[in-house]
Amino acid sequence: MTAAVGPVAGTKIYIGNTSSSISPDDTNFVEIGDVNNLGDLSLQFAQVRIESIGSGYSYSLKGTQEAPNLDLLLNRNDSDAGQIALKNASAAARGTLYNFKIVETDGGTAYWRGEVFGYGTSYGSVNDVRRVKTSVSVRPSTLVVNLY
Repeated sequence: MTAAVGPVAGTKIYIGNTSSSISPDDTNFVEIGDVNNLGDLSLQFAQVRIESIGSGYSYSLKGTQEAPNLDLLLNRNDSDAGQIALKNASAAARGTLYNFKIVETDGGTAYWRGEVFGYGTSYGSVNDVRRVKTSVSVRPSTLVVNLY
């Protein structure tokens, strides 16, 4: 069954531990609260541009597949257990992979292992709340998406 058109509101993201086994049913996940924007989880292909003077054509070939970094924007909440775990993960040694999962409102799930790149405050303008920007890598060999 494919996912129906629906809002992102109600979708949740979780951070888990550094275990090399990952399952959406794992109980070691903590919800990351106060998420403002979940970013983009789509795998894409690079475009290799070919231009030939002799033929007069320009065209593209499908290149390597690129795994995204999930760019998260959070409404800063220093008492949220998920944000605390995410901040701690950003301070972990280079190459430390954490388990992540997203649960959509219709039951669809995505889960993967990734590394957290940074955790910093974004102030915005006078009528904004303090936010946190961070980025989570996606190891493509661990990404599993189940749409319902």
